[in-house]
Amino acid sequence: MTPAPGLLRGAFWAGLISLDITGFGPWMLTQPIASGPLFGWLMGQVNVGIIIGGIVQVVWMDVSPIGVGIPFDAAAVTILAVYWASSVPDCSLAQMMLALSVAVPFGYLFCLMDSYARRVNTLIIRRLESVPDPYLLTSLNLGIVAGLVWSFLRYFLFYALIMWGGDVFFAKVKAYPFPDWLLHGLELSAYLLPIAGLRVALELFLTEEPERRYRPFAGFKPKSP
Repeated sequence: MTPAPGLLRGAFWAGLISLDITGFGPWMLTQPIASGPLFGWLMGQVNVGIIIGGIVQVVWMDVSPIGVGIPFDAAAVTILAVYWASSVPDCSLAQMMLALSVAVPFGYLFCLMDSYARRVNTLIIRRLESVPDPYLLTSLNLGIVAGLVWSFLRYFLFYALIMWGGDVFFAKVKAYPFPDWLLHGLELSAYLLPIAGLRVALELFLTEEPERRYRPFAGFKPKSP
């Protein structure tokens, strides 16, 4: 099957946006509140990008690639959800939430991909360290260019493959219409998720140790005897 022009265009822009942190960053374009509207505009449905990007931003507000940490890739979730939702003319809230629910697991996959990519980058750096001093500057410049190309290509190929798989999945889903109760539930989630995101925001700004919520029984404090 020949890839659709929209798929290749989407994968190209997705790969370019993803270079924000790894290649040219941080310009903060990979923050969902920015990448959602931007990618939605590039796909021809900026309203879809605003809604999905806003929801992902508030739910994963505390996720940020700072230092050596590799967090959940909220930008990948946003871009994939916007891509699949924008392929539907006059996309409804229920369809946006369906696209978002399908995209969420890929945030973990892209996180894993970045982890392995850093191992490759480490090997490249070690090779550069062994270059004699007279050729070091040239080697560094070539290494930077190669790193940018490598980063873009891996993002482009991953996005293209996943976008294509999603297109096939949603094409099959259209043959089996969802019941009204499920559509209403998906639409309701568009209103409830920002409320859940508000809880994340409040905990992030009002808690001295916001990372404690990831620990079991984080809110449990035994009474002193």
